Amino acid sequence: MKKFNPFHLVEVSPWPILTSFSFLGFALGVVIMVRSFYPAPFLFSLLLLLYSSFLWGRDMHREGCYEGSHNFEVMTGFKVGMVLFILSECFFFLGVFWAYLHLAESPAVELGGIWPPLGVEAFDPKGIPFLNTILLVSSGVSVTWTHHAMELGDYTSSVFSLFLTVLLGLTFTSFQLLEYYVAGFTFSCSSYSSVYFLGTGFHGLHVLIGSVLLLICLVRFSFMVVSPNHSVGFECSVWYWHFVDIVWFCLYLIFYWWGI
Repeated sequence: MKKFNPFHLVEVSPWPILTSFSFLGFALGVVIMVRSFYPAPFLFSLLLLLYSSFLWGRDMHREGCYEGSHNFEVMTGFKVGMVLFILSECFFFLGVFWAYLHLAESPAVELGGIWPPLGVEAFDPKGIPFLNTILLVSSGVSVTWTHHAMELGDYTSSVFSLFLTVLLGLTFTSFQLLEYYVAGFTFSCSSYSSVYFLGTGFHGLHVLIGSVLLLICLVRFSFMVVSPNHSVGFECSVWYWHFVDIVWFCLYLIFYWWGI
C-alpha cells in the first residue's frame, strides 16, 4: 500500500477525524447528562470513541509491526505529539491549581470567609490520600523497572513489573472511588467541593486512561511485540504515567496539605 508521507499518518485514515468528533460528543454528552440526567448521548459518544480508538490503534499496530512503516521520522512525530499533548495537559491542571489557590486566598463571605468553607470537612491528608500517594510513587518505580528490564532483554521481569504497575494504578482508582463514597460533601456544595472533584476527578480519569495504555503495553509485552528498537508506544505510555505521578504529587500538596 502506498504511503503518502513520512509523518504521523503514514496512510489516509478516517479514525483521527472520527475520534475528534467522538471526543466532542463525549464532552457534550457529559454536559447533557449532568444538566438533564439523560445519558443516551454520553453513552453513544463513549462507545463511538472506544470503537474509533480501537480501530486507530489496530491500524497503527499493523503499520508498525507488519508493514514496517514506522521509520525514524514517524516515530519522532509520535514522540513530539505526545510531548505536546502532555504540555497541553499541564496547562489544564495549572488552571485547576490556579482556581483552587485563588479561591483559597480570598474565600467568599458566603462561604464563611474561611477555607475550606463552614460545614465542609476536608479529608485527612494522612489517610487515603497518603496511601494513594504511596501507590502512585510505587507505580512510578515499577514502570521505570519495566523500561530498564525491557532494554536489558529481561522480558520476564518487565512483564511482572508492568503487571504490578497496572495493579497499583487500578488500586489507586479503587481507593479514589472509596474516598468519593465517604466524602461528606458533593460537587454542588460549594466552590471548594467543585474544584476538589474537578481536579481529583480529572486526575483519576487520567490514571484510568494510563492504566488502560499500560495494560495494552502488557498484552504486547506478553506477545513479544515490544523490543528496545520498537518501543515508542510503551515509552509514550511511560511518559504519560510519570506525568500522572507528578500531577498527583501537586494535587496532594495543594488540595490535601495546603490550607487545611
